[in-house]
Amino acid sequence: MTTLLKHHCWRVLLLAACLPGVAMAASIQALNYSSREVDYIAVENPGNTNSGGGGDSIRPYGQGGSICCFTVPEKWHADLKVVVVYQLSPDPTFHRETVSVPPYPDGKGGDIWLIVYEDGSVGAVVSLYGPSRPEWPGKIKGYPVPTKEYRDERRKDKLKRERNTLDFLEKRLQRDFYTLSDEKIKEKKEIIEFQKKIVQSLDGNVR
Repeated sequence: MTTLLKHHCWRVLLLAACLPGVAMAASIQALNYSSREVDYIAVENPGNTNSGGGGDSIRPYGQGGSICCFTVPEKWHADLKVVVVYQLSPDPTFHRETVSVPPYPDGKGGDIWLIVYEDGSVGAVVSLYGPSRPEWPGKIKGYPVPTKEYRDERRKDKLKRERNTLDFLEKRLQRDFYTLSDEKIKEKKEIIEFQKKIVQSLDGNVR
């Protein structure tokens, strides 16, 4: 093996993968089943902080992108563990949690999925199949879906913002009324009426 190839294997964390049948390169994906913002999530091998991969950020009830790369065994074994490194907003603390990886579905390796649950705990699975497939080995089946409580809170926040905008527009028109042309006044009143409809629509959904 050339020096260049050896360096390449080390750089992308695939030294083991240079030996056929021992390990494989896995893309890193992440799921957030919680109402908190995930500022950072990554994965490491236990006892080796230099073996990490990932670093995604995820919105509440969201999914991260696909990031290369991390090394996983080609075949699952009973004591397979990884370290999930994560930070949940607004807490600036970085946490490191060692978690067990469940058996690969159908015995096939795949992407490594890092998971944040509603209670703040984390997990990891290696799966060729996504969360919507029946073979998915994660504790929760399916992709993250916002709860009704979360959706209601988002609507309330949006209603508050839109009301503040309406209040600003009305006060601005009142302040500038005698300095504006009739055409400008009409234009601003139309904008205000449109904003009122937005507020009324949101208000009806929140109640």
